[in-house]
Amino acid sequence: MDLPAHYLDPVTLHEVFDDVPAAQAYLAELADSPDSDAPGTLAVRVPLTRALAPEADDPEAELAEAERLGWLAVSLNGGPGDGAAAAHSHAAEVPLGAVAPLLRLAHVLQWWHRFSEADLLFGLALEAAHYHGEHAASIEYARRLEFFALQHWGKCRYDQALEVHAGQARPFLGEALALFVRALEQRVEVNASPDEIATTRQAVRAARDRLAELGA
Repeated sequence: MDLPAHYLDPVTLHEVFDDVPAAQAYLAELADSPDSDAPGTLAVRVPLTRALAPEADDPEAELAEAERLGWLAVSLNGGPGDGAAAAHSHAAEVPLGAVAPLLRLAHVLQWWHRFSEADLLFGLALEAAHYHGEHAASIEYARRLEFFALQHWGKCRYDQALEVHAGQARPFLGEALALFVRALEQRVEVNASPDEIATTRQAVRAARDRLAELGA
């Protein structure tokens, strides 16, 4: 299952759905399905609930639901069950299957502007992906997750830059750009899909544009 048709806003790098009512209807359909809490369904419900939260009557309630579903997805895949457990987890203790759910959950916290909590999960996901890229049988998949972790942690830093006063934004944008560039270099190196490379190039361009606006 994939997210409904969408594109990334060139400034915010947030998802923009081609048809919001259709996306909302699809989310409701997933929530009502018999396997609504199955890992595969949660892989769509978590990011879709997050991304559609601004369109809801109660955005915070939707983000709270996305967080609840996110922790459920992480735990179903053998990962930490809450923030305290995540803070005391080591990369080797996080199953490869829990890395993608951790990234989706981190994005939820990012959208809620709980950046320190999001940073913790992004960092853990990146470390776990890197660990499994060196020790697991599914090295190719682990490396792909590592690239995703780099790019999406960069988006978290980028979001922080957009939320602070312009005078404080430069360090966050610099960190975002560095993460985006690392993701791009590694994706190009392994001949990642054109779509993945294109979205990373878009992120690099956005960070550079914001820095240019600051005179950096």
